[in-house]
Amino acid sequence: MRFLILVFLYLLSSNQSFAKTGKGEVKLNKNTMEYLIMYMYGAGNEKYSGDAKRKNDPDVMAVSEDGRSFYYYYCPAEYRAYGCDTNSYIGKVIKLCETYSNGSPCYIFAKKRKIVWKNGGPKLSIKKTDLKSPFIVAKKIQESGFYDGDISQLVGIDISTGQENTETKITGEKKQTSNSNNSNNKDLVEELATLSKLYESGSLSKEEFESAKKKLFNK
Repeated sequence: MRFLILVFLYLLSSNQSFAKTGKGEVKLNKNTMEYLIMYMYGAGNEKYSGDAKRKNDPDVMAVSEDGRSFYYYYCPAEYRAYGCDTNSYIGKVIKLCETYSNGSPCYIFAKKRKIVWKNGGPKLSIKKTDLKSPFIVAKKIQESGFYDGDISQLVGIDISTGQENTETKITGEKKQTSNSNNSNNKDLVEELATLSKLYESGSLSKEEFESAKKKLFNK
């Protein structure tokens, strides 16, 4: 009899855990998407972590139904040899997520590096080899239907620490400052003026002018 009770309690706890896993369509906003990528890298938040450069192991992450709120826990690096009890954090992560969600219910989105939210698409696990490129990580998440934004505009990631690198985009391309934008615009105007003079003087045919102008705007 005692054995049957234990089995029942185990099944009950398993069903409760399953019920807290997200299901249905969810679209992450840009901020949630960027932090999801940081979570995959195991980076502590540099604002709150005393050892932000030390990579941990992603443990569990909750996301709100509207994709705007989230909360996650890591398994600290010093516990790596022993592991962490992911299921024991599920309730806490959901509760803390809902603290900031403005009434939108939260559910478990990821366990370890596996996305468990069921949106009808293929199952997704981020492999360690994927971490060589944060752009690949973002692309896989987008292709699984969780993000509709332009992934090339996501903030860069320093793969050595997992932290955001606000000076680059996720592709590794450096962000242009307002000064560099102004300089580029000035150069474009000057080159266009030069092409116009060459065309008006007869040095360029109309076809050559249009072709050169097209190349100029596609730089």
